[in-house]
Amino acid sequence: MKIKAVEKVGTVNKKPRIVQYICFLVCLMLMLVVPIWRDNKIIGIQLRHNPEEEKPETITHTDNGFIINTTEIGKGITGYGGQTPVEITVTDGKITKIKPLKNQETPEFFGAITNSDLLESLDGLTLQEAASKPIDGVSGATFTSKAIIGNIKAGVAFALNNNVDTAEHKAEAERLPVKFYVTIAIILAGGIIPLYLKDKRYRTLQMVLNVLLLGFWGGTFISYSLMTSYLANGITKVVLIPTALMLVAAFIYPFFGKKDYYCLWMCPYGSIQELFGKFVKIKIKMSPGLIKWLDYFRMALWFVLMWLLWTGLWFDWMGYEPFAAFFFTDASAVTLGIAGGFLILSLFIHRPYCRFVCPTGSLFKFAEARF
Repeated sequence: MKIKAVEKVGTVNKKPRIVQYICFLVCLMLMLVVPIWRDNKIIGIQLRHNPEEEKPETITHTDNGFIINTTEIGKGITGYGGQTPVEITVTDGKITKIKPLKNQETPEFFGAITNSDLLESLDGLTLQEAASKPIDGVSGATFTSKAIIGNIKAGVAFALNNNVDTAEHKAEAERLPVKFYVTIAIILAGGIIPLYLKDKRYRTLQMVLNVLLLGFWGGTFISYSLMTSYLANGITKVVLIPTALMLVAAFIYPFFGKKDYYCLWMCPYGSIQELFGKFVKIKIKMSPGLIKWLDYFRMALWFVLMWLLWTGLWFDWMGYEPFAAFFFTDASAVTLGIAGGFLILSLFIHRPYCRFVCPTGSLFKFAEARF
């Protein structure tokens, strides 16, 4: 990529600042509608009474055992998007099943849990054996798996004592791993260094770090699915700082003339497209007219997808954004196909998904008054 493409980040938006403020506020209000319509709550606050959401019994007796529901005792134990309660079935004194209950984790994070043996790790053990056995987390879903483990431990302790202080389990679930600090370091590097250093070699290094550490290792990015989850349930401590930093780059930097900053310097999927483009020198030449029409297509697609969210007709499209492909063992075949198809295109066209499709990027552009 030519260095002037990087310098484009610093160009000043000529639109009046008041227009940017208005677009930003409209953007926020439009997004707030989605969790209210889909989840009936905002920032964890239930808006209307729902009989299905009444407090469940913590312990339910069966003919030959009992079932522990951790919804209440594990309230303070949260993953990426919110609570991660489980149901523990004990039959004849032994654990026979651990089932995850309804939660606010996005499929890309929770898929790693259901596809692992974490939920079966205590099968056949007595409560005393389960209380003392360490449970391994799941790679790629660190915060979610730690929250699930915290709920399991809290449920087992409740079954043993019929009264448990979950503070210890909550503290364990919220203990920050090395991954958290590395993620913060990479985001800060992308958010600060390019403001002062215009160097193609550093840009390549930042792209590689974004892909390997933010994408595949940390699963840290901004997507419609995650933003909707945060607006519905609030944001937990473990993702507050990295998410806040990325949102500042996406929504606040443009007020200081740094448009597209998150997309150009932090987004893992944007980065991997740019890196793929370095492998092939021959590029498809598109006329200005074609580029203009493709940009119209991107805007029209965004309006249609937002309309589907506002009307409640189709929320699931958010799960098909290619960011989830970084969880390649858990992402759907459709998501992997979309991500792979645009990576192939990126060999011949510079960042095709970012420029002509990305709904998340279109949201950022709308907030910047660029439509």
